[in-house]
Amino acid sequence: MAKVFDKGLVINILSLLAYRGASFIFPLVTLPYLARVLGVEHMGLLALGLACVMYCSTISDWGFNVYTTKDIAHHRDDPARVTQLFWSTFNAKLLMGCSTLSVLLLATWFRPQWHHLFFIVLANSTVLFGGLFSFGWLMQGYEKLGKTAIISTIGQFCSIPLTFLLVKGPDDTWLAALIPGLTMIISALITLVFVVRMRVIGFYRFEPAEIWQRIKDSVHVFLAIFGANMFNNINVLILASVTSTYMVGLYNGADRLKKAANSLPEQIGNAFFPRVSFLFHRDRAAAIASTRKSISFSFLISLFIVLFTFCFADLIVRILLGPEFHESANVLRIAVCGFIFGNVSYPAGLQILIPHGLARQRMYVMLAAGLINLPVCGLLAWQFGAIGAASSLVLAEFLVFAGVVWLMAKHGILKEYLARDPAAVLETSQGENA
Repeated sequence: MAKVFDKGLVINILSLLAYRGASFIFPLVTLPYLARVLGVEHMGLLALGLACVMYCSTISDWGFNVYTTKDIAHHRDDPARVTQLFWSTFNAKLLMGCSTLSVLLLATWFRPQWHHLFFIVLANSTVLFGGLFSFGWLMQGYEKLGKTAIISTIGQFCSIPLTFLLVKGPDDTWLAALIPGLTMIISALITLVFVVRMRVIGFYRFEPAEIWQRIKDSVHVFLAIFGANMFNNINVLILASVTSTYMVGLYNGADRLKKAANSLPEQIGNAFFPRVSFLFHRDRAAAIASTRKSISFSFLISLFIVLFTFCFADLIVRILLGPEFHESANVLRIAVCGFIFGNVSYPAGLQILIPHGLARQRMYVMLAAGLINLPVCGLLAWQFGAIGAASSLVLAEFLVFAGVVWLMAKHGILKEYLARDPAAVLETSQGENA
């Protein structure tokens, strides 16, 4: 059986944690300052603007960060195919990102009640372009994230002094939205140099048919991610529509702490994904062993975070957000409970359902959970404010978890991943099929 856990995978986990986790961990350093300088109301306004741009980013990504990563990991010994995958993905992300951002900017400018969001959205749109040129999906497909992790970490670190220097009061909320995007763009441009030096990408090509094929291939992953956003980012918008920006500010404070806490368990699954994709058609037993380790690590770390948060949420909120956000402590306690379900169902979806050809079924599960969340969040947020929105989020995470387990059981996959000796189960299944 192929080696599952090695030095390269450990480096990849740590690199991916720095590459993706820095976007949550470093802002956590400035969070106490922003919470006190902007106040609950303007923290809520900032959260609304960031949530709007997040939907543009979701459409721009279109599942490419998952589907193209898998394809590049599978074809990384074929430079011609990698070149085709790279340029078709880049062009598709560029076209969809610019289109959706244009619509959002026009909507916030011409609709009077949204006009106050225009400058926040415009400033934070730099995140969209920074993500476009980061090429994390390419580096992840090659399991080479060390240099880009360092670059990203340095870029995120630069946001700390910029925040203290530029953001002085509520009128600087747009600057708080601009800084993350500027650091992402700088990091992305440096990353581009390393991509060129890898010499795995050929000259620029624009192939409409291939771009359309990329979009069609990734649509199931996109709809699954969009479904997840219907119980992640959209809860902020629902909360704003039925309560106030003050309540959104409380929710946003807890949500930022939650995302920072989830950096490590979430990135473990992402780091294992290219390894599992590479092994799946070469050594199925090794792929299963890799997935089991990934999910076990994620679950145990998530459980520790939940227990720690229940004990120390009040202290964490008082130190990082300030006394004004004291009501965010209970919101945080509830929100982190979703880790127990989400950090099992998310890696299971990537590493089990998608390789087994169940991307469409995974999409249905995510969409169903997202659609159920909409009325539930509306009702709970109306009745209980930020705590209600967080409770709805946890319910949606549980529904996704239950759906993923049901799919695995229905298609006879679950027994392979729960067996003590997956190789023996695979041999039995292959003998029955023969």
